[in-house]
Amino acid sequence: MTHPSSRIARHSPAALFLFVDAMRYWSAARRSGRPVLASLHARLGRHGWAQLLPAIDSLLGLTETMLGRRLRTGRVPALSEDENMLINLLQGRRTAPIIHACSDAVACAFCGAVRSVQILMDMELGRPKQKQAA
Repeated sequence: MTHPSSRIARHSPAALFLFVDAMRYWSAARRSGRPVLASLHARLGRHGWAQLLPAIDSLLGLTETMLGRRLRTGRVPALSEDENMLINLLQGRRTAPIIHACSDAVACAFCGAVRSVQILMDMELGRPKQKQAA
C-alpha cells in the first residue's frame, strides 16, 4: 500500500530539482570517468534517493542509447530539452514523439525504465522521512 502523498511525490518541485541534479551529476561523472553510482550516492544518498539511484542510472543510460547521443544537460536555472523531456515523462505528461535512434526493444526498455523511476519516486519520496531507505 502506498502512502497518501506518494501519488504526487514525483510532481514535487524538490523531487524534480533533485532529479535534474542527479541527471547533471550522472552526466558529469560519465564524462569524467568517475564511478557514476558512487558519485550519485555521495551527492543524493542523504536525501532518501539511495534506492532510486540504480533505476535513474539505468534510465539515463537507456535515454542515451535511445537518442543515439549523450544527454544534453542545462545550467542553472535553464533546463535542456532532454531534461524537460524526462521531467515531463516522469510526471506522466504527454510529450511530442521522441525521435530515437534505436531498436523497438531498446525503446520498450526505455519506457519500462521511465515507469520504474516513476514508481520508485512515488514509493520512496512519498513515505515519511523516518521510513525512507538509507
